[in-house]
Amino acid sequence: MNKLVAILEDDERRAEAMRQEIAQRFPSFDCIIFENASDMITWLKDSVEKVVLMSLDHDLGPNSERDGKVFNPGVGRDVVDFLETQKPICPVIIHTTNRFGGDGMRYALEEAGWAVKRIVPFDDLSWIKNEWIKIIAKLIEE
Repeated sequence: MNKLVAILEDDERRAEAMRQEIAQRFPSFDCIIFENASDMITWLKDSVEKVVLMSLDHDLGPNSERDGKVFNPGVGRDVVDFLETQKPICPVIIHTTNRFGGDGMRYALEEAGWAVKRIVPFDDLSWIKNEWIKIIAKLIEE
């Protein structure tokens, strides 16, 4: 089984750029991307031990319709709340422009023993290729 990177990102352009960078830099890694917190949490309940690195956004967009009902995508902090109940098994990158939300996620994960790095997105998608993937490479090499 390939190594697995799990990402929480609701922006399709960012998600695709992240997927491409992982595929290019780490061809032996698989990448799974979630656009909402509840789907990621459900998946993590059975799969957290398979993950070698996570990258989490905080703000996940507006409510939408799902199965004929209003669906709230949640926020990255919802995933962090779940991770706080789990044994720390991999590094986590928090990628968000939401200063207070991102800081809260980082502090909660660090308090629970997770290794955490933080990046604030900038310059459209260039931060993914120029900074985000470098952080991933450094964390994986450690």
